[in-house]
Amino acid sequence: MSHVLKYGGQYFRLEIAEVASPEQPDKPAFVIWCSEAFKDLADMPRHTCSRFIGGSPLPTYADSLRHAYQWIKRDWDAHHAQPTPSAGSTASVVYTVWVFKGDAPFGFEFEEFADAKTFAAAAEKSTEITKVGIKNNESPQYLTVWEKS
Repeated sequence: MSHVLKYGGQYFRLEIAEVASPEQPDKPAFVIWCSEAFKDLADMPRHTCSRFIGGSPLPTYADSLRHAYQWIKRDWDAHHAQPTPSAGSTASVVYTVWVFKGDAPFGFEFEEFADAKTFAAAAEKSTEITKVGIKNNESPQYLTVWEKS
């Protein structure tokens, strides 16, 4: 189920997913994905939850929702407190995990390669996924590719 949070005059779409740990399969935990900010609530269906909110899985759904709101506040405030980069500055590396369900690709962005690789490994286990690849914004080639045989 999607949630929408508003902060700084912007809306953010959230997806909270229940996951199981191999160590404790009977004890659920929750992880969160977030969309980029958008101004008009009518645009929500077009904004996919492509940003994984890092950290350990949380024990309750409510804890996950609180964590997501705190993360959005920190991320938004930090992003808007920094001066706009000049034309000569270097951009940071962003890793995009491309997940193919049939021929339809879905991109999920991560700031850390380890997070992208963990997400890709989880996506490979899905029966509906046919291909998973990781790219970054510095190279047009895939860094890693997995295809269902």
